[in-house]
Amino acid sequence: MLNFQISEIIAAGSLFVAFISLVKSFLSDRKIKKLDLQLKERDLQDRKTREEDAKKADIEVEIYETGPRQMDKLRFYNKGKASAHNVYFSIPSDDEDNDITLQMKSDYLPYPKLEPFQKFEVPYFIDSRKPHQTIRITWDDDFGKGRSKEMVVDM
Repeated sequence: MLNFQISEIIAAGSLFVAFISLVKSFLSDRKIKKLDLQLKERDLQDRKTREEDAKKADIEVEIYETGPRQMDKLRFYNKGKASAHNVYFSIPSDDEDNDITLQMKSDYLPYPKLEPFQKFEVPYFIDSRKPHQTIRITWDDDFGKGRSKEMVVDM
């Protein structure tokens, strides 16, 4: 029968614990590297998104109601981070009773350049039964040409 001394048992136990620690360390290292890779990929994606957003203009419209005996206004503004060029809008209509009169010169559109947080206004008069209107806005920016957005506004 084999006789083990206490020192040999302690040495074997230490070797076993060292082996378990090595395996655990190896598995933890793989997990950390995987998480690090995921964080780097997410950071790269965030940077790409920020770079794209820096090239995008975002044009929106709101109704600016004035006092009595004054025409209300369509206020177009750029809430994006880039300049918008050749800003144009249209109000498509399927309804024959839809009568909107815009007070602007015929050569007013396309609006040449709209910087971030800049706006322009177009006075209008509406003789329509529809409470909502769809406005289609088109513009060019550093991200692309002919970008557009449709918004429904309460008139």
